[in-house]
Parts: sequence; structure tokens; C-alpha cells
Amino acid sequence: MKKLIIILTIIAGGFGAKAQNALPKFTVTPSEIDALTENVTIVFDVTGSAVDGLTDVYIWAWAPGLSPSETLLVYDQGSPSWGSISQNAKLDPVPGDPKKFKLSLPKTVTRNGVQVTFNNVAELFGVGDTPGKIKEFGFLLRSQDGSKQTPGDGATKVTLLPLEFTPAYFRTFPAKVSNKDVVTVLLNLNLLESGENQKLKIAGDITVSVTLLKANGTEILSVENAATLFTSQKEYSYTFLPAMLGAFPAGTSLNDVAKCHVKFSGKVYSQAGAAETVQTKVFEFEFQQYN
Repeated sequence: MKKLIIILTIIAGGFGAKAQNALPKFTVTPSEIDALTENVTIVFDVTGSAVDGLTDVYIWAWAPGLSPSETLLVYDQGSPSWGSISQNAKLDPVPGDPKKFKLSLPKTVTRNGVQVTFNNVAELFGVGDTPGKIKEFGFLLRSQDGSKQTPGDGATKVTLLPLEFTPAYFRTFPAKVSNKDVVTVLLNLNLLESGENQKLKIAGDITVSVTLLKANGTEILSVENAATLFTSQKEYSYTFLPAMLGAFPAGTSLNDVAKCHVKFSGKVYSQAGAAETVQTKVFEFEFQQYN
């Protein structure tokens, strides 16, 4: 009987150890992000992991190829040290669920006595000027003293969309935006689509009209014939912040903005000097809803 109890105890202990080795589950919102995506939230479910039961959970994250490779959250100055992780690396609890924690960007912290805001992953790793250096980052979750931790060595990692430039007739930058983001819309007339007015290829004085709409298509406000910039990528661009695009009518606010219509216009001149206005089709994109 004693032998049976001992065997069962060993088996139970083995299952317990295996459970405590479980990888944390995580979800990223939006589901696809690049190093410059703003308003990102990562929710971690630590059920069954080594940090299950902790009220304070810290993240240790690193990006291959960087030196130092660790995120700026884990240390305040100098070099990162496993034994003295910064309070900045502590994850926020998810209200109502003691087994879930989150990291949300933008995140404002104090480093070396200076308040710093990280708006995206590139800034989180200190490479905001060269975001293409980060294609993924690995992480583990741990207690503050490091005595408990989930598996490392890339067992859990977040893969980022590439930041390589892909030409397109119309695009936005970033590719996915919320109504709180700074948005750039771009038009490449060298890639004029079939069905469009071919005179656009020789048009000048390119302007843009931008309209914000509710989810049901009701127009909220618009700006007409705004000047564009011609970029080094041979695109016509216009940058705006939805909240600053214009005065919202009474009874509406930024919270009502669900999608956007964009239309570019240009002038074509005859030999006699008469001007003809030519326009693109209306491009539509939806604003993402982030936590």
C-alpha cells in the first residue's frame, strides 16, 4: 500500500511539473502587426504555466539580432540584468480574470528618471528609427525575482509583418489603422488600374478628398481637395489624424468613425489652356477596433 501511495505521489508530481511547464497562451490585437503598428494589445493567459497563481507577472522579451536584444522595459539604464528586472516590465492585470495579464501600447513608463512613451514594438526595443531590424520577438513570463518562469529559447514569440515597401495603386500607411492613428493615404498613378480615367496618367495638381463615415455609411465630415505631397516612391500622399480632420457635427464624435472614403483629383490641360478635372474612383477602408 505504501509503495502504491509513493508511486501515485511520483506520478502526480510528474503531472504537476508538466502542467507548470505549460506555455502561456497569448492573443495579439490586431491579429497582424508590424514593428510600427500602434494601439497594440497582447493578452497572456497563464493558466497551467509556471507563473499561474502569481498576482505580479513580468515579461522578459528580446528581439534576435539586436544588441542588447532585450526590450527597454526590462531595464532602466545600463545593461539588462536578469536579477534586477525593472518594474516597467510588470504586466497589467486583466480585470475580472486573475489568470490573464496584458501589455498595451502606447505604454508610458519612467526610465532613468525620464518619462518615456512607447507607441509601437520598434520603440519598445529602441529602434524606432530603424524598425526593419525587428521581424519577431520572443518572450517569457516570470516572477520579479526570476524564481518562476515560463519556457524561454523562443518557445513563445510574436512574428511581425515585414516592413518592405510593396507598390500599390492605392494604399494606407500603416496598412491597418484605428480612428485614433495618424493615417497616410497614398496613390501611385504609375500603377493606374483598368477602368480608371486614363487621363489621370498625365494629370497634375493632384489633390485629395477624405470623408469619415459611420458604420452604416452615413457621412460625418469631410475635407475637400486637400494638397498632396509627391514622395520619393513616386506616390501622391496625404497625412491626417481623424480627430483633427475637421469639426464634428453636433451629436457625433470620433467614437462614431468606422470607415473612410478617399478620392484623388487632378487637372488635365488642353492646348488652349482649358482645365479638365479628372478623378479616381472612391477608395474605402475600415478603421480597426483595438482594445
